[in-house]
Amino acid sequence: MGNTPVSHERAEPSDDLAPVAQRLVESIDSHAIFMLDSDGAITEWPPPATAMYGYDAERVLGEDVSSLFTDGDGTEAGDPPDGFLDDATEGTVEVEHWHERADESVFWGTLTLSPLSGDDEGFAAISHDETTAKEYERMLERQNDRLKEFTDILAHDLRNPLSIIGGTLQLYEETGDDAHIETIKETTDRMARLVEDLLRVARQGDVVTDPEPTAIGEVVEAARPVVDTTAGGTIVYHEVPTVNGDADRLCQLFENLFRNAVEHSSTSPGSQARQNAVEHGSASPDTHAGGETPGNSGTVTITVGPLETGFYVEDDGPGIPDEQKEDVFDHGFTTSGDGSGYGLSVVRTIVNAHGWDILVTDSDTGGARFEITGIDFLD
Repeated sequence: MGNTPVSHERAEPSDDLAPVAQRLVESIDSHAIFMLDSDGAITEWPPPATAMYGYDAERVLGEDVSSLFTDGDGTEAGDPPDGFLDDATEGTVEVEHWHERADESVFWGTLTLSPLSGDDEGFAAISHDETTAKEYERMLERQNDRLKEFTDILAHDLRNPLSIIGGTLQLYEETGDDAHIETIKETTDRMARLVEDLLRVARQGDVVTDPEPTAIGEVVEAARPVVDTTAGGTIVYHEVPTVNGDADRLCQLFENLFRNAVEHSSTSPGSQARQNAVEHGSASPDTHAGGETPGNSGTVTITVGPLETGFYVEDDGPGIPDEQKEDVFDHGFTTSGDGSGYGLSVVRTIVNAHGWDILVTDSDTGGARFEITGIDFLD
């Protein structure tokens, strides 16, 4: 029995299939399928495309497909690759880029272009919202960055005090001087603070996945005891709208900012006072910048108030020198020998976990001012 030859010629689609294909296009709501002419102008715009982008057909028909692209969400700006339409004439291409909806919100999407066959000229376009995958990718990048930071910390910040302990122990064995034991005790205390701060950074760094309506005023009240027990500070609160956030982590944020302000307010004049302002570790409540105790420390007024897209925390203390403003959030950065340098690092970690932004500047009185922005208020 001989073999029957099989034809591989593509059969022309039947006109009867057109309504079926149209219903299929309109029934897929996870993707937007639309058509372009040979120049890239949009020629068909079915309901799923309207649902994904928010534009009705009258708004986009005849517009170039590149009009759907935008610069980005403020974190990854850039133009789509040049010549992607020319590449699509040779075969299917995928373009990953930011897309803009009618309400000016953006999403990270994959646009797949395939040339039409037969006598038809143009392209079939399929758009898919990949924002969730993009956010997951960013989360992995942040976790990898945090892992590298912790590796660096373990390699440096913990190795140094261990070396001090080893060398001091050897001196004690040689001399029997109890002063060396005190040095070892101080070093182990500093290591304990460092480990606690590292654990705090690790716990606060996870992205906030289940935010809840949070009243900032209530969080400020919960953090107020840090100032009361540390002494030397007054809090002035101006109403901030409700936010979506993690109340416990936001309480930690305010506690660290309040502690930083109170512990490093100083009556000492000049540059030394400004130098003392940058602690951002978690020193003992009884320890103040410049070696002062609560009894002789300067008082500081801390103000919390609203911004257009966030809130600020400022004080009337000595402030932070301009040359150190870019470094104060770095892990381990401190100008105090008593601090581990992780208090403000924890603040930045909490802000980032919420998807917000933070910067440090000067208050009107010359003190430190922290602005947390990028917040969509709930009221």
